[in-house]
Amino acid sequence: MPKENSNQNQNDIIINNSNINSNSSNLNVNNNSNQNSGAFGVPLPDSKVRVTKKPFGIFITPQNSPVQPERFSGYHTGTDFETYPSEQNSDVSILAVCSGKMLEKKYASGYGGVMVQSCKLNKQDITVVYGHLKLASITKNVGDIIQKGDILGILGKGYSSETDGERKHLHLGFHKGTGINILGYVQNKSDLSGWLNPCDYVCF
Repeated sequence: MPKENSNQNQNDIIINNSNINSNSSNLNVNNNSNQNSGAFGVPLPDSKVRVTKKPFGIFITPQNSPVQPERFSGYHTGTDFETYPSEQNSDVSILAVCSGKMLEKKYASGYGGVMVQSCKLNKQDITVVYGHLKLASITKNVGDIIQKGDILGILGKGYSSETDGERKHLHLGFHKGTGINILGYVQNKSDLSGWLNPCDYVCF
């Protein structure tokens, strides 16, 4: 699979992030309310400036996607946190954004390695989806309690089976309720009501 242009530096990422924030206010990308910041933490450093390609709720098609080539279409159920060029050949640790039990870890189409955790948000149950992890790096087991800030594992190698051919990045999804749902996209905008924008809680 062809790779994206990696001649992008950290300043490019910050500039592109400001463009997304200004052009996608309807997606609440910049709605950094941190209304439950005491209970939630960042999944990796510089979380806010890493959201440059696929924020929550963006409608993606193979023709309009900021990631090319694109094989998915629909409304994005999570937030993608990009990696810097300097991180492409090094381990990028992913941290638990909340405290709760591991519900699932497996290989899944579209993700490679994926892990699901149960958490509480404003006293309501949610499940947290961490996508594109190197499955072998996740040392915790299903049923284990994970504390906010614990290292879950590392991101999978870009364009490999560890990410199911996708670029090296983290897909983070917050699904309402206790049921496990790892869909990265939904076809109807109304179906986004079952999801929350992770950036409202972890982008700072």
